[in-house]
Amino acid sequence: MSENVLVVAFDGLDKELIEEFELENIRQEEFGSIDNQTGMKNIYTSELFASFITGTNWEEHGIEGLNKWKDSRGEILDTLVPKNLLETKRGLHRVRETLKSALDAEETKWEKEDLKVDTLFEKIDNSRPIFVPGYNPSTFWTIEADLRPLGFGKTPAETMEHYDTREFSHRKEKLFSELENEFIPARDFLMMHFHRSDTFHHLYGDKDANYDEEKLREMYNEMDELAGEIKEKALEKGYDYIIFMSDHGLPAKIGHNENAFYSSNKELFLDQTPKIMDFHDKVLELVE
Repeated sequence: MSENVLVVAFDGLDKELIEEFELENIRQEEFGSIDNQTGMKNIYTSELFASFITGTNWEEHGIEGLNKWKDSRGEILDTLVPKNLLETKRGLHRVRETLKSALDAEETKWEKEDLKVDTLFEKIDNSRPIFVPGYNPSTFWTIEADLRPLGFGKTPAETMEHYDTREFSHRKEKLFSELENEFIPARDFLMMHFHRSDTFHHLYGDKDANYDEEKLREMYNEMDELAGEIKEKALEKGYDYIIFMSDHGLPAKIGHNENAFYSSNKELFLDQTPKIMDFHDKVLELVE
């Protein structure tokens, strides 16, 4: 018997903080960690979600890290300051950004045409991706507009308001329009990506610079409330499996950490810790 599967990704939502803040809706019947390192080259969004939807790692699906270079100037920069050192050497990020400006090297997000293998969306006919990184990312995110107001002297609060009133509200509208549409039945597979928690963490979750536990707690409670609303509408729509997950956690001293989570309203992996690639075969198993 086939099952209808909804996956909602909360980018950067940290498993340890989910537990610390005692979220009720995010933590469903089955709640656990995701191994986001096995076979991964970087703990970055585009690469991790490409692995989620293909069941392969970067060597096979072809997406490495977060962004791709528009031309060969980026390859020169990678030689001068290799990406793999950014996670371990504090200060190299600023050096890299300075050289990036000097070389006029530009980046953009990875998309569907960059993938070397088929995804769940090619393998499942009645499926829909909504702003899935590495496949059909949001234009707002692709042009890196989420934190851009900071460069114009805006405060973190003003930056977050800019994000919420434009991008976050737009993503919610897309998902709820799908779930509330009376003429579209539950799809075999629907996947939605929210980036708000990652953006929020970068503004308020750096323990070496701007860390505000109360603001983080408030944001986590807001995400928990959203998860409860999504679950209620999804069950009414006819979705059998509702899976919440993140690709990585935050905060970390340098970059992202390993605290990715998943939860499901039904048994999924039991007491095992799945690799991020394992969800591909599990979703196929459920819908087929």
